[in-house]
Amino acid sequence: MAHQPLDDLELETLEIFLESDQVHEECQNFVMAHGFLTALSICPVQIAEEQWLPVIFEAPPQFLNGKQEKQILQYLSRLYVDIQQELESEDGFMVPCELEMAQSPDELSELQEWATGFMEGVFMTESHWFESEKEEVVAELLLPIMVASDLFDDEEVVDIRSSEKLTQSCIAQIPEVVTDLFLVLRSEPEKRPFPKAQPKKQSSKNKNKKK
Repeated sequence: MAHQPLDDLELETLEIFLESDQVHEECQNFVMAHGFLTALSICPVQIAEEQWLPVIFEAPPQFLNGKQEKQILQYLSRLYVDIQQELESEDGFMVPCELEMAQSPDELSELQEWATGFMEGVFMTESHWFESEKEEVVAELLLPIMVASDLFDDEEVVDIRSSEKLTQSCIAQIPEVVTDLFLVLRSEPEKRPFPKAQPKKQSSKNKNKKK
C-alpha cells in the first residue's frame, strides 16, 4: 500500500494529543517531535520505532482506548516517513515553523523547540554522526541548529547569540543545512556538499518542556 502523507486534520490531531494531559509533562510537542524525527531521518543508521517512541513520549501516554493508541502511533510513524521523503526529494526541506528566536530569554520559540528536538535526535545517535572523516563538516553544519536550540553554552555559540544580526543570519541557514547534513551523511562522497561558511564572529540550556 502506498504511503499516505499526513493531511492537515491528522497533523492537528497529533499536535493536540502531544499537548494534552494524556502525555507526560516532558513529552515532546509536535515541533520538537518533528525536529527529533528529522535528525533520525538524517542518521545513516535506521532507528527502530521501539527505540524512538519512548524518547518522544518520555512515559507511556494514557490513551483513551486501543483505537486512539493505534491512531497516534500510526500518525507518528507516517510523520517519520513524510520527513524522510521530504529529505529525499529535490524540493528542499521546510522547517514547520517560523525561523525566529523567542523575544524573552524565559521563553522558547517554536524554532528553538524544533532545534532542541533535533539535537536530542543527534545525541541519541551521536556515534553515527561523528565518524572520523565527517566529524568536522558535520559539526560545522550543525552550528546553526545548535545556536537555535539553546542547549549549548560553548564560546562560539554564545558569541553568535550575543548578536541578534549574527543569530538571524545563522538560523536562516537551517533549512539548507538540514539538506546538506542529509547529503553528507546519507549520500555517496562525490555528492556531498562543501560546508557552508558560517557568520564571522565580531568582537564587541535547558530541555524544553511541553507547554
